Amino acid sequence: MTNPDMLSTRFPRPEQHAVLLGLRPVQIALLLTAIGVVTLSFITQMSAAARFGGLLTASASVGVAFGRAEELPVYRWLVLRLVHRWRSLRGQQSYRARVLEPRQHGRLQLPGESGTMRVLTTASGFGVVHDPRRRRLIAVARIEGPAHLLQNADEQDRRVAAYGQLIAGLCQGNRIARAQILERTLPDPADELGQWARTRKLDPRTPAGAIYTDLLAQAAPTAAKHETLFSFAVNLDAVSREVRKHGGGLIGAAAVLESEARAFQTSLAAAGVAGAWLAAGDIAFSLRTAFDPTATRTVPNPQALDAVDAGPLAVDAAWDRLRTDSSLHRVYVITEWPRIRATPSFLSPLLLKPGIRRTFTLVLEPIPMAKALRDARRHQVERVSDRATRSRIGQLETEQDRQLDADVAQRERDLAAGHGDVRWLGLLVVSADSEEALDDACMEIEIAATQALLDLRRLVGQQLEGFIAAALPLGVGL
Repeated sequence: MTNPDMLSTRFPRPEQHAVLLGLRPVQIALLLTAIGVVTLSFITQMSAAARFGGLLTASASVGVAFGRAEELPVYRWLVLRLVHRWRSLRGQQSYRARVLEPRQHGRLQLPGESGTMRVLTTASGFGVVHDPRRRRLIAVARIEGPAHLLQNADEQDRRVAAYGQLIAGLCQGNRIARAQILERTLPDPADELGQWARTRKLDPRTPAGAIYTDLLAQAAPTAAKHETLFSFAVNLDAVSREVRKHGGGLIGAAAVLESEARAFQTSLAAAGVAGAWLAAGDIAFSLRTAFDPTATRTVPNPQALDAVDAGPLAVDAAWDRLRTDSSLHRVYVITEWPRIRATPSFLSPLLLKPGIRRTFTLVLEPIPMAKALRDARRHQVERVSDRATRSRIGQLETEQDRQLDADVAQRERDLAAGHGDVRWLGLLVVSADSEEALDDACMEIEIAATQALLDLRRLVGQQLEGFIAAALPLGVGL
């Protein structure tokens, strides 16, 4: 049971994007197709074979409209299956780095991005990622702080309120295109323990030394460390005036990004965490370890790693898993958050699960206040129209309908009170060294997600896109 005095919230239900009686436009089109085919079959002079074919077409249309395959609507599953097959035939599901071709310093070679991103260094010395295709400039920070669960209730509430103010600040304009919070576990080479043994000249020939040496040998391959990254992307089109004021081009854009970074650092400090903006080499290393976790042991000088070496050497995308360099991965999307009231620590069963390499990411897309108010009013009109339609045809109102109405009304009240609005996407990547280990780790993660009251769905046909969005701190989204 949740303590009534503890800060908690209830997540709204996911948007249905329905236009009539809970049906989406594709479902309505398929249903009308089925009705039209059946009508033509009976009002026209058709042969028995043609009429039978029409009935089969109508049945298939209804099945595609309302059926489900691998937890997806059949119409969406068919599109993904066709696109996946087309990409496989064209060789777009596999990627190999062109190591023999001349490479440009600072340019990222990522699968699916056509080599357009670059890692630059600002006047302040921290690195930024320039994404010319999406017109964004991205900064990444490594954040650290004392464990939230070990703080007293008042301090926890204060930090949660400060975090809420940080998120609300994103929505005060359209300067920030995306923000991302990424928490992952990485293999720890256990060098600190080995260094401790070497500085004290531990002799492995002694009984105590032999035991300690054996323990290090067993623990080093399985040790893991947690890392949390925060990134935000500045919309270059929205800040064009400020960019020109600071000299124009990438120099002016970097100056604008630096001012935003200072404001975020103040907000992070208010939430009780320390943020250090990554240099260009650190950004490259964070990308490299996403594709190749063993890089934590094999790269001798992470700070000197160039962006051109940050990408993978090989990627093979299957229907429901992905192989990159030294690891296999499987990407999940969070389709529904807890339906009951949840406390700020509701993700603890998932994030604190030991012995599994995984990456949890939350991608936030701020919605400008004016657009959020228009969307809220539009949804309110849709709900009123839906209620009127149900009443006219005699359909009973369910508790789910009443809950959706309450969510829409609550959203409009929150916006009227001045709160910000964001779209968020939760993604999870599970990694392992073999297919058997990956299946075992996925089973453990699915159990942990159930304990956290999350509804996880395995991405199918979008593993590469999901991995880029979830494992890289670039705010790409899905």
